[in-house]
Amino acid sequence: MKIKTITTIITVTTVTILLPLMGLAQLDFDLNNLFDIETAPDITITNLELIWSSDTYVPYEYTGRALPSPGSKITVEAIVNAIGNTFNLKYSWFLEDIFQRTKSGYGKDSFSFYVNQRTNAYHTVKLQIFNEERTVFQEKSIKIPIVEPEVAIYSSNGSSYFSDQAIKVSTILSDKKFSFITKPYFFSIKKLTDLTFEWHFANQEPIISSTYNANVLDLTITEKTDKEISENNLWVNITNKINSRQKVSQMIKVQIY
Repeated sequence: MKIKTITTIITVTTVTILLPLMGLAQLDFDLNNLFDIETAPDITITNLELIWSSDTYVPYEYTGRALPSPGSKITVEAIVNAIGNTFNLKYSWFLEDIFQRTKSGYGKDSFSFYVNQRTNAYHTVKLQIFNEERTVFQEKSIKIPIVEPEVAIYSSNGSSYFSDQAIKVSTILSDKKFSFITKPYFFSIKKLTDLTFEWHFANQEPIISSTYNANVLDLTITEKTDKEISENNLWVNITNKINSRQKVSQMIKVQIY
């Protein structure tokens, strides 16, 4: 018996591909982009500003800023001017340098909180903005003053027109109706009926009300027999029914002829 040996010959053919120099340069550039993690950021922040507002009440003719008082709500918004895509920016908010984890994150460009500082103090808010790679980073902080609610008293000689100047002393005539109106500032309310007004004059019973016109007091002095000028105090106490921490008092002198 003969065993036949079969020999298999494998021929390997080498194919050489010649690339033009320009193609090699392009390939090298693409590989660098693929593996280089220090590529340029896709966004540039040109300006960052923080603006704040509070939920406190001011009269409609008041042109100043509504200031926050204890217990009121403050909202801070980030105004970001940038070149590029801002969707990948992360916002980290800090209140008194304490990181606000639940209120931070991607796209969270506003931050709200309630005042727990005393009057004449400040709340400090800081914001850090950055992308995932930290190739973009901006920081800004502001101080927000805390005030107590205020009230001003204005007078009228019985007509529907009140003086545009707050008063500390008022002169009235006996047997003639005079009116006083209070204008509250910096309470956390939406409407005046959220406040309780308590008026006190001389030894009379106080008038306590929360009706829509409770901030107006009509006053008529009758049965004044002497010709001497008399003087009494007129007090108004105002309390926020929703937040009893917010209250204020004001007093004026009333001279009666």
